[in-house]
Amino acid sequence: MMNALTRCEGAYIGHAIASQYDPSIYMSLNVSDSLLACQKFDGPDILSRHLYLYHTQRYEIGETTKYIYQEALVRIGTRTSPTRENFLFKQSCIDEMVQIAHKKCDGLTAGCGPAHRSYPLAFCHFISDDDLYEYSTLEAQLTHYSPLAGQVAGIVNVICRSLLKNKSWDDAVNLAFSAPRLHKDVQQIYGRHHRWSNPAVETHAAYAPTVLNNALHHVAASKNASQAMAKADGKEKFYSLPIVGVLAGAYWGIPAELFKDNIDDSKLKRLRDAAAKLSSFWKEDNGHAQA
Repeated sequence: MMNALTRCEGAYIGHAIASQYDPSIYMSLNVSDSLLACQKFDGPDILSRHLYLYHTQRYEIGETTKYIYQEALVRIGTRTSPTRENFLFKQSCIDEMVQIAHKKCDGLTAGCGPAHRSYPLAFCHFISDDDLYEYSTLEAQLTHYSPLAGQVAGIVNVICRSLLKNKSWDDAVNLAFSAPRLHKDVQQIYGRHHRWSNPAVETHAAYAPTVLNNALHHVAASKNASQAMAKADGKEKFYSLPIVGVLAGAYWGIPAELFKDNIDDSKLKRLRDAAAKLSSFWKEDNGHAQA
């Protein structure tokens, strides 16, 4: 049995290796920082961190979130130097900005960004198993209007939570796909990912169900994290590879030899600190993590 720290740390480090420490790592750390600071799920606080990250660092956070940032600046006004608190909006205002971004994206907001960034929810002890999927969709809705983005993020996070509790891979996947009212493009992944890495129809490479299909296929077809990430290192790697890293890290853990030459010490410390803080609230009971 693997302990909570190993699985949580594995998800963070697997994500970092797979994404080559791209901006989605900083967004996932925003989620965990907010959870730890607020001691609850606080959507406006999480979004303020995402928007302020872009405002100060100009990291590539995705076109959908950039549109929301532009709308946020309109609402903030002409302040010369906005603070993070200036990006803290009421949920009703966030919903309006998300709808505007959805229109600017021509209705194409079923992307995989939320699935890259929201997995710390799975390791947060005060989010119950029953509430995890819903909070995952709420986090996705901070930027992505399409429900598919939230459904895919929810499935990734439910799998991580089941692995945290030392469920088998198959049991974790089965439970995740029992979520209610899944879109048919998401439902079809369940029976297909064992056989094909991609759907039979052509979709945008960032379309969340396509990305999830690819990520689940490579993890299910591998024997360890290194193999899973190597299999996924193809043309779709920028979209599916970070999720492969998260799931593979939570499933197998990440051995030191896999990351010691891939992440510098300062970045590794931040990931480990976040994982240690989240996992410290879990205790082991007969091999299963308990809040």
